[in-house]
Amino acid sequence: MIDTDWSPHTSRCSPATPVITVALSRPQPDTTVCTVTGAVDWNTTSLVRRALTEARCDDNVHLVIDLSAVTFMDSAGPYTLLEARFKHHIGGGGHLAVIADPDSHAIPELQIVALKASFDFHATLADALHACASADSSTGDEPTKPAIQPTCSAT
Repeated sequence: MIDTDWSPHTSRCSPATPVITVALSRPQPDTTVCTVTGAVDWNTTSLVRRALTEARCDDNVHLVIDLSAVTFMDSAGPYTLLEARFKHHIGGGGHLAVIADPDSHAIPELQIVALKASFDFHATLADALHACASADSSTGDEPTKPAIQPTCSAT
């Protein structure tokens, strides 16, 4: 790992609330990975949203959202990810990818279809990181920074 500025946060609101951990890492230059572990539902999306807001505030061109360790996802999950896609403003060669098992029992099939239609979808982190590196090499040696500067508000 290259760097980790954002410490993982865990939600433990009440015994009935599912536990979730969200962490940001930088496994390669110009790429931030947001790893989500646990249940993504209306009670836990605020942590995902906060991490994705933090990811927008760094200087990395690429964002990978890793859902491979999600144990449950309701309709709040895709809604939150689509909101992040809209706010992230990837431009000028930047890459936004989602990782999930296409045959996951934790994420309903309809949500997998929505994620595949809306994001560059990968089954593994290695594939997503390769796609980000390939986006860099196709635009030259220097990765291009986002065309629109991201806003770092938590709205």
